[in-house]
Amino acid sequence: MRTHLLAAITMAGLVGCVGGIDQTIPSQPPPGSTGDPGTGNGSAAQAARTSFEDNVYGIIDTKCVGCHNSAGPVGNTTGFVAGNKADAYVTATGYAALVGDFTPTGAPIMIKVTKEMHKGLSYTTDEQSKISDWLNLELAARASGSGSNPGSGAVESPAQATERVVKEWSGCMTKANFDTANMVAWGNMQANNSACRTCHGNGEYGQVANNTDAPFYNLISSNRYYMAIYFSVQLIDPANPTAPFDPKNAKMIVNTKSFTAVGTRQPPHGEHGNFTYQGSQGQIALDKFYTSTMAAKTAGTCGPPQLTN
Repeated sequence: MRTHLLAAITMAGLVGCVGGIDQTIPSQPPPGSTGDPGTGNGSAAQAARTSFEDNVYGIIDTKCVGCHNSAGPVGNTTGFVAGNKADAYVTATGYAALVGDFTPTGAPIMIKVTKEMHKGLSYTTDEQSKISDWLNLELAARASGSGSNPGSGAVESPAQATERVVKEWSGCMTKANFDTANMVAWGNMQANNSACRTCHGNGEYGQVANNTDAPFYNLISSNRYYMAIYFSVQLIDPANPTAPFDPKNAKMIVNTKSFTAVGTRQPPHGEHGNFTYQGSQGQIALDKFYTSTMAAKTAGTCGPPQLTN
């Protein structure tokens, strides 16, 4: 499993296998649409970006640029550190391998260093505080729809609601539903005439896709980083996106924006091969798996969380 956790931060470098499928930060979709609601363009979104640029970019530029420079990552590592502040935010938030689910307990930018001592690195108390503050601002932006401040009377914070939804979802997935949905179709999906399993069969580059069920199912059901590629937490009510944050509206959705953005090579995924997500066998399978998993959640038949990280 440790090999797979390390793979979650290694995503670009091999000839013919560059880039990865990662969470992207799109603009706010219209009410009723699906996909990651993103941060929009309101005051909360701007506060999150400013916090990253002013307080966090300098940290990763100092500690991480040696291996993770976007202009030339070392070996098979992720190039999440842009060479200038103007590009830094879009580059960093474009990689789920760095931001995860944006919670301070589920974002690799935090836990890879504080818990796993990645490359012997450490954060000062001040650096940890700056990163946590930024992540919480990202969640606040996602919880506020149009960018207004989320409600202050909520029982759960956006981070707590996200953590709850992710854990619940992992317990609602089943191998039987995974097989019935034909999720292994992802292994045969093509990007520039190369099957996805060629580069991602065992979880390489932070994405898993294979035409056999192992380790595909195990990774997306037990590892929150791999899960985040296929599913993301929606914190707002799409029918009322400007309303204050209400934890009961938090739910898991298909991460449509992720695959669309990478398939069309939107920044920072310019080196990834083109592929069409809409109408593909991968989309059909993922939608079926989502529907059956949500049915289990609605019926209250889920098991305990399966997460190992």
